[in-house]
Amino acid sequence: MHELSMRRLSHVVALAEEGSFARAAERVHLSQPALSRSIQTIEDELGVRLFDRAARGVAVTQVGKLIVERARRVLFESSCLLRDVELLKTHEAGEVRIGLGPYPAVVLLPDMLIEFSRRHPKVEIKLELNHSRDMIERLLADKLDFLVIDRRVLPDNPALAVQSLRRHDGGWYVRNGHPLLSRESVAVDELRAFPFVSVPLPPFMRSALHRLLAVRSHEKIPVQLQCSDVRTLKSYVEHTDALLFATHSSVHNELAAGTLKPLAVQNGPRMCLELALVSLAERSVSPAGEAALALAEQLLNDANVRAVTPSSAVVR
Repeated sequence: MHELSMRRLSHVVALAEEGSFARAAERVHLSQPALSRSIQTIEDELGVRLFDRAARGVAVTQVGKLIVERARRVLFESSCLLRDVELLKTHEAGEVRIGLGPYPAVVLLPDMLIEFSRRHPKVEIKLELNHSRDMIERLLADKLDFLVIDRRVLPDNPALAVQSLRRHDGGWYVRNGHPLLSRESVAVDELRAFPFVSVPLPPFMRSALHRLLAVRSHEKIPVQLQCSDVRTLKSYVEHTDALLFATHSSVHNELAAGTLKPLAVQNGPRMCLELALVSLAERSVSPAGEAALALAEQLLNDANVRAVTPSSAVVR
């Protein structure tokens, strides 16, 4: 009977993911010869070759792919077991790891961090603002506790637990004094005369803008500035003639201050974000993580209710 240690399984996964003994050895904090001996030992115990060695690196064999996938699952379950034991021993875990999309970030930050730190001063917060695809991969790799993103970017994966939130409606916004504000309503063709700014567009939003602007599917949407930081986009629009599509909740403060104004767009589709809280379906969430999830939901819903949604702000 073979006895495969968690340590050796982690070596196999590291080598498969890094594709290099040097990088994998650095990742698992071993010397290169020690890692090579560990891999050779597990291959000898199993009686199969897991990796093909070459001058330019290593490649996972067909049998190796099966072993690597199973090893990932075993390591994940082991991590969950140890975490569950720790949760039973303590009331709060030591950290909460959160991933936020661009619009949730501008609504939640910094209020969520300040309030959570006030309620849980001993819990470390690790925050990531990144492309949705990268954050989903990190969540599936158990490197994040939960995400707040639009549910339409999520893959159909039973490993993900999705809690839908209230829809956040959006509209087009411009600076106070923008030339288009002289009209009671704006035709779609008139929008194309001005530059656009945007967060990186997921496929569903790109398709909606193609339809709205009557841009052919093979043509690029004329975006002048693309940035994941909505605050930067808002500041840019406040000082230029650029147009910004944003959720009403994300521009509440600028509307109140009068630095941004909504446009009434004729015959355009209603556009919105369908935000969701996303975690791993089979992973226990720490009490601190549950508190962070609840706080995020509360603040997003409060912002949605508080958002000023004048009739002219809705894309009609």
